Amino acid sequence: MKKFTEYIVVVAVGLLFTYLFAGDVVKNINHRYFAQSGDGAKDYYATFYHIKHDNSYIHSNSMNYPFGESIFFAGSQPIVSNTIKFISQNIYDVSPYTVAIHNLLILISIALTVLVIYLIFKHLNLPIWYSLLVAIGITFLSPQIDRIGGHFALSYTIVLPLFILLLLKFHRQKSIGLSVLILFAGMWASITHGYFFTFYMVMFLAYWLWQKPWRKEFEWRKQWLHVVLQIAIPLIVVPTLILYIEPVEDRTTWPWGFLFYRAFPESVFLSPGRPYWGWLNSLVKIRNLQWEGIAYVGLVSTIIFLIGLFSLIKNAVNRRWGKTLAITSQPLMDRLFWLSFLLLLFSFGIPFIFKMEFLLEYLGPIRQFRGIGRFAWLFYYTMNIVAFYLIWQKAKGYKPVYRILLVIPITILLYDAWFHSKSQKHFINNNLPELDYAFHSNSKPNINIDEFQAIMPIPFFSVGSENYWHESACFGSMVKMYALSQLTGLPLNATYTSRSSVWQCVENLNLIMEPLQEYPVLKYYNHGKDILLFVDPHCDQINQNERRIITISTPIDTLWGYELRRLKVADLAKLPEVYRNEYLNATPGMADSISGNYYFQEFESTPTPIAFTGNGALKINRRGYTNLYWGRLPNNSSSEITVSFWVNRMKADIVPRNRIEIVTGKEEGKWETWNGFGFMEKTKAFWNDWALVEYNLKLNNPSDFICISVAPLLAKSGDVYIDNFLIKGEKDNVILKKNDVTLVNNRLFQW
Repeated sequence: MKKFTEYIVVVAVGLLFTYLFAGDVVKNINHRYFAQSGDGAKDYYATFYHIKHDNSYIHSNSMNYPFGESIFFAGSQPIVSNTIKFISQNIYDVSPYTVAIHNLLILISIALTVLVIYLIFKHLNLPIWYSLLVAIGITFLSPQIDRIGGHFALSYTIVLPLFILLLLKFHRQKSIGLSVLILFAGMWASITHGYFFTFYMVMFLAYWLWQKPWRKEFEWRKQWLHVVLQIAIPLIVVPTLILYIEPVEDRTTWPWGFLFYRAFPESVFLSPGRPYWGWLNSLVKIRNLQWEGIAYVGLVSTIIFLIGLFSLIKNAVNRRWGKTLAITSQPLMDRLFWLSFLLLLFSFGIPFIFKMEFLLEYLGPIRQFRGIGRFAWLFYYTMNIVAFYLIWQKAKGYKPVYRILLVIPITILLYDAWFHSKSQKHFINNNLPELDYAFHSNSKPNINIDEFQAIMPIPFFSVGSENYWHESACFGSMVKMYALSQLTGLPLNATYTSRSSVWQCVENLNLIMEPLQEYPVLKYYNHGKDILLFVDPHCDQINQNERRIITISTPIDTLWGYELRRLKVADLAKLPEVYRNEYLNATPGMADSISGNYYFQEFESTPTPIAFTGNGALKINRRGYTNLYWGRLPNNSSSEITVSFWVNRMKADIVPRNRIEIVTGKEEGKWETWNGFGFMEKTKAFWNDWALVEYNLKLNNPSDFICISVAPLLAKSGDVYIDNFLIKGEKDNVILKKNDVTLVNNRLFQW
């Protein structure tokens, strides 16, 4: 009873400080949102949609119509949404309180983190008052507090401290009950987010390796069930749930940003934004740190780390190897610290940043965790636990009167925690009126929803394949589009998910590209139902084909200042023919074979098994630069030119991310301008497995020397072929006829 009361008091203190942190949100918890855009807004929508409209527990239809997406990649927060869904369908309808439940779970996890870190210090035999104060500081300084504003699944601060506590408890007294608890904690965290699965497996695999199971003394008869519960079951069940229940074969194997979203020593040990670090800005050039890599351990832990580093070097120099790695009197805590230090080095990009990027080819599934800066989080917790453990061990050797000096490190820690969390309380207090109305209201728009099968937002967006980043031209409109989907139950054919299918991405993205051929995706549509267009009339950046789609639709109504329009699938299917006639009729000189000065290369001198037209194409060498053009343009009188070419396998992973580089100058080698872009950035149209890449280039002088090259191909790109390379004046028209095929400005039209 005494312990129970003690724990209740600690939880109450944690709840009090959590309320001080997020009290403004708590006051209207069912109508306040931790994010107003980006991943956060999308996750709210995907969670709401899954609870109210999806029939499956593992598949989400909220976006990527007509294909949908696995709940694990849609951002629907599987455990939270499915629990609410099950209770609402079978016991009592709690879905109207989803916003409150979602927000409270994250906030309560913060309060419980105070308890878990407190229990870690109690396990290490530190006094109650000291353990509680330090637990509060470590909790609210946590880098995961930053995640509340968008990465909800990563904002459960309790996860890593809970893994540490369970390991310490299990090491002291092994029991099947504790292994079962570890199993459930690991499964819950792993399904919540893949990064937690990685942390879990690294920590518990390391623990069992520390036991040296290959020794004869290792009692497998007593330990095998623990290993099965803690390691084998999660290792089988979690990947099966995420990857194999709803298999998509072409999710990217090489997400972008592995060495971009990394941590730095400054992002872990320094914090230039704090007043006491301000003087560093005038002495040391601090790098522009990535938000993903920030895991500041605090001033106290930074000082302790430096002291420990000096001691380690001193012991190593004096060959006192026994003391070199021993940090505390707790061997398991020491091992966890060194494990976290190795992960810290990995979060820095070591060893890859030392011209060893080729090693990434051998990482396999680890490449999916491209935000490697997050791997510094375990070091944050272990460093602070070790630091304040050592401080107490040092202080208890002095007379009680001197222990008052402990107020200094505790005050610094609490100040760091306050400074870190004070700004976040404003960022997580948001109002999303349209999405809030759509979720809580039972009314519907003034349309017959049964006549429609999906919503097509304009401006369109497609994000998540890691191969095409087509952001919404007017980003503020996305939340209203989520709201309409939630209000009607109609899915979006746009995509804002994680690791989505590259092929499915291209199928839908093709709708807003130049329609040179029939839309393959329409064969998956219901031709008996229409598409509901949701158009932002204030966005002046929508592309030409989006405007064509608006033209062939009919207005129905308005909502939140946006236009609701009806688009028939049959009319959309005819758009390629409309575009063909429009383009050809608008092109002067169609009666001629050539109009304007140009450079055109068909690569017919090198026959290849793959070609866009004719019998040859240029096969790109992965190892070096491949020049597409080198020289001056003959008879060129324009300073604005257009470069275009066709690339094959643009529905395959990695290929669209390869790059073109263009340099120009008055003389060869004396370059004055540089232009670079990925294939996917300038894709204008698709034709089967090929894509047209086109770029408008401004020259300082029409007679400039030009070098256009394909950069060395990215790893695993496979064979890449380029065909029909064209350079022309931007306003000129180049028309080439060959048999029943006509190329107009490199666009293919068949007769």
